Order: sequence, then structure tokens, then C-alpha cells
Amino acid sequence: MALFFSRISKLSGRRNNARFFSSLPPSPCLVLTTKKLRGSPEEGLIVHHKLFEPATEKKVYGNEKKYPKELHGAPLLGASKGWVAFFKEKDISVHLTDLYKPCVSSPRVISLPSLKLDYKPATHATEVCLSSSDPVQDDYYVAAKFNDYHVSVCRPRWDSDWTHNETGYSLLPASELMYSKRDKAFHFTSFKGLYMGSLYLSKKDEIKYKEIRLRNLPKIPEAGWEMLDKCSMTNHLVDSPSGELFFIKWYTQCIHKEDEDGDLECLHSKTKRFMVFRQDGMSKDFGYTEDIGDLCIFLGKSEAFCVTASLYPGLKPNSIYYLGPRFGSYDLASGTNSSFTFDRFGKPSLVVPYWIHSTSSLSSS
Repeated sequence: MALFFSRISKLSGRRNNARFFSSLPPSPCLVLTTKKLRGSPEEGLIVHHKLFEPATEKKVYGNEKKYPKELHGAPLLGASKGWVAFFKEKDISVHLTDLYKPCVSSPRVISLPSLKLDYKPATHATEVCLSSSDPVQDDYYVAAKFNDYHVSVCRPRWDSDWTHNETGYSLLPASELMYSKRDKAFHFTSFKGLYMGSLYLSKKDEIKYKEIRLRNLPKIPEAGWEMLDKCSMTNHLVDSPSGELFFIKWYTQCIHKEDEDGDLECLHSKTKRFMVFRQDGMSKDFGYTEDIGDLCIFLGKSEAFCVTASLYPGLKPNSIYYLGPRFGSYDLASGTNSSFTFDRFGKPSLVVPYWIHSTSSLSSS
């Protein structure tokens, strides 16, 4: 236990009330830019973040804070429950931080066990998933996909090494990772969404597989299905606050424009549609739905999550907020896709390409 707490670095920070809006985002947000406020050898680097709040589609500023020196120059690996993972190439190690939570003034850093060279992360494709939103206080597990064919897991308070599990399907690599509090397991889908893999906390060195059976497919004209067949598709799993499990298909369409000579002038993707399937509690099949009630789902490169919309005024119920090919929201009932526009305050680069959900840790910072 002492080894775990020796890994936690608590960093001090000071708040400057003039440098952030009084209405900090209680809802999930995006980190648009990080601004250096000042820096000195004694005080360190002091920054604050400009954030985008989807509930109001406005920018706000997070608390002034000290940037952890051990994270300087380290690439991002993934995000889960408001914690972002960094990779230190020098010792092939992973570190978690709550630096980007908007109300955090004193960021914390937790060092995870070092990795072996064979499992050096591909930083552009790594995913990280936590079993707890408060890894400082709770005993917790971390699952990660450092490559397409392994799911790795560790229990930082007890383990000094990672357990690396082959997915078992060399032609069906693991897709998005998520943690189910109800099942006490990390779940993922195969690349084509035909199978769901589960890594239960009670047995973290064995992955169990189950076929994903879909019922009540949406009634779409044949031409519509042909169009979707030409789209790229990713699969996602997410559970609701009450423990319901949803399976989501995200279709994106490639758009290109040619110049007068027929050469490609520009190439980009846009979200075409989503399909949401709710798991039946008895059969465990997934049935298509266009009504998830007072819920909204957040999808991107981080662990997918779901919140109760009415708890965050301004969020649209029965919708999906997405971050990938462009940024926007999708109404499930009408199929309406609305993109966010940043033009009124410039076109920022996303410093952290993940939805940051502060969860219960906001009040403890």
C-alpha cells in the first residue's frame, strides 16, 4: 500500500479569480487550448485551460494550476472518467492525471507500473479505461489497449506488473474499451462488432467472448443501406448511470472534392448517422432503439460515457455528443446532426482530443 501512495505526486496550484469565468462547466467539456500564465524555477509552470462547454456552446476558463513537470513533453494515451493518461518513453511508463478537470487547482499524478518493451504503446491508438472515477481514494483497476491484439490490465495498489491478455481473435482485434460497474468487468467489441469480449475483475487473466445479437434493425430503404455500406463504421459500448448497456454503431462518410484536373483538392469525413441498441436484461440481445430517454451519450477517442441530461442544464436528452470526424450532437429521434461552430472565438486546436467528464471528483479538489 505504501508503494502506491509513494507514486502519487500532489502538486500545488494557485487560483486567480480574474482569469476564469465564474460559471465553470459542470457538464462534460473539451480542452481547447492551454495558456501559459507565468513560470519560474521556484513556482513552476502555471497554466489555465480554455474549455468548450457543449451545454451552452460557449467557452469558459478552468482554474489556474501548476503543470506537472513530470508530464512535460509526454504524449497522451487516452482518457477515462476525467483522468488522462500520459506516456513517458524514458522508462516506458504510464501516468494518470486529473490536470484537465476544470475545477482542479492542485493536479495529481499517479504512476502506473512500467511496461515491457514488447508492449510499448502506439500513442495514436492506445486506449485507457479505469474502474473508478477516484483512483486516489479507491482500490481500482486499469485496462488498456496498447496494441490491437492485447488487452492489458493492472491493479495499481497491488500489482507491480501488467497482465497482458491476447484477444484470441487475430483477425478480429479489440475495439473500444469500457468499464461496466454493474458487471464488474471491462468490455470491448471485436473490430466488426460481431463479438463482445469481457475481462472480469475476479479473473483478470481470462477474456470471455459472447456473440452480439442484434434485434429490430431500423427500417431503412435499400438505397440507405447501400449508402451506409460505403461508410466507415466504429462500434462502441457504454453503460447508463442505472447500469443499462448500450451498443452503438457510428457511421462516418468520406467526402472529397476534386479540382479541374480531377485531382483531390480536399478530403474529410462527416458523421452520417448513429444506431443505438439497448441490451435486454433477460436474453442479453441488443434491440434497436431511437429513445434512450433522459440520457445523452458522449463518444470520442476516450472511454464512452453516458449522463442524465436533466442534471446538466442545456444538454439535449436522447442524443449523442460526438468528437471525431468533426464535433457535434446527434438527435436520435429525428436523426438530426448538428455540428459545433467555433468561429465566434476562433478555430482552436484541441490540446486534449477527449471529452473530459469531471464526475464526483470535482467536489474533492
